[in-house]
Amino acid sequence: MPGLLEALFGNDTETVEKVRTHTGNDPQRAEQAYGAAVGTILRGLENKSKTKEGAESIWEMLRKQVEQGNLPADAPASGKHVQVRDMDPKAANEMLKTIFGKDAPDVEGAYGKVITLDPEASRKVFAKVLPAVLGGIFGAAERAPEASAQALPKIVGKARTEIEDQQPKAKGIFDAILDRDHDGDVDMDDLNQLASMFMKKPR
Repeated sequence: MPGLLEALFGNDTETVEKVRTHTGNDPQRAEQAYGAAVGTILRGLENKSKTKEGAESIWEMLRKQVEQGNLPADAPASGKHVQVRDMDPKAANEMLKTIFGKDAPDVEGAYGKVITLDPEASRKVFAKVLPAVLGGIFGAAERAPEASAQALPKIVGKARTEIEDQQPKAKGIFDAILDRDHDGDVDMDDLNQLASMFMKKPR
C-alpha cells in the first residue's frame, strides 16, 4: 500500500488506539470505525473535488487548517504514520461541512448507524481520523508537480480506489453511509473485511 494509503493503514496504530476509546475498547470495532471513516472522507473529498470550484474550496480549507495548526503540514515518508493530533470539535465540524455540505449531519448519522456508534461517538471518531487523512492529502498535494488544487482529485481518487480494490466489499459500506435512502444495514463480514486491511500490523 504505497503512499497515502500505506500511511493510513500501515504499521502504526496510534490513531486506531485513540478511536478505541469510543468503541468500548474493542480493537476490531476500532479498526472498522477507522477504516469506514477514512473511506467515507475520501469518497466525500473525491466527489467534492470533481469540479474546479470544489477542489479549490477543499484546498483552501486544508491550507487554512494547516495554518491554524489543526492539521500536520506534510505527508509522512513512506512507511511512516501521519502524526496524530486531537482536533477541536468545531474545526472537525467545519471540515465535514466543507466536504459534505448540507449532508454532513446525514453522513455522520449514517456512519454511526453502520458502525453502531451514537452520534457523539461518531463525531469524536471523525475528529480523530480527519487529521490523519487530510494531513496526508495536504502533504501529497504540496509535493505534486501540478498545482495543489488540481492534484487533489487524483490523490484522493487513487487512495479511495486502492481501498476498494483491496477490499471490494468496502464499496458497499461507503455506499450505505453516503446514500441517504439506504437502510444503513451492512453485513458484519463486510466490516470485518475492511478491518482486515490492518491485519499486517503486529498485535
